[in-house]
Amino acid sequence: MDCNICDIVSTFASVATAIIAGMALYAWKREFIGKKKIELAAEIMEAVYEIQDAFIYARCPAIAQPEIDEALRWIKAEKAKHPENTDVYPKRITYLIPHRRLEEKQEVINKFRTLQNKAYMYWGKDMYIAFVKLTDFNQKIMRASKNLYYGKDTPEYKPLYDFIFCEMKDGKIMSDDKVNKEINEIVEEFRRILEPLYIDKQSIWTNKNQ
Repeated sequence: MDCNICDIVSTFASVATAIIAGMALYAWKREFIGKKKIELAAEIMEAVYEIQDAFIYARCPAIAQPEIDEALRWIKAEKAKHPENTDVYPKRITYLIPHRRLEEKQEVINKFRTLQNKAYMYWGKDMYIAFVKLTDFNQKIMRASKNLYYGKDTPEYKPLYDFIFCEMKDGKIMSDDKVNKEINEIVEEFRRILEPLYIDKQSIWTNKNQ
């Protein structure tokens, strides 16, 4: 009888240990995944702000002479490599500046793109769409810059110009700048999706420190 009781207690203890271990593992996985998710959210937001800054830089209408000289050297080099597809228009060279500026920032844009699939795994379709909408501005600005330089879509000169260059006053982008407003709306979408993670984490840290 005593042996049976010992066996039962021993079995119960083993089951209980397995359950506790399973619960501990589940809790650890949740904590680990939660931490990874928060770290990824922070990395994404950093990349979002970097690409937003890249677009602001690309569309800045203030152009220094060294930038013009560099763009002219670049288009002449392109002409030497691809004479049949490239033309040199010195008087229109400023229209190429946004294109050249974004070429300088491709590392930032590529870094942002590398986070897209990870973000989709955690946050789904809405996050994926936000990534696509923001990265689309890279190609749109570069394409409009080249089109304006080559004189394509000339009836749409003003819209193209307004797309590649923002209007500024007192060192700030005008509030009615359509492109900047659209980019800001996408950035706010990222914040809407990701910010709750930061708020929750800050709440936990606050409670622990009290």
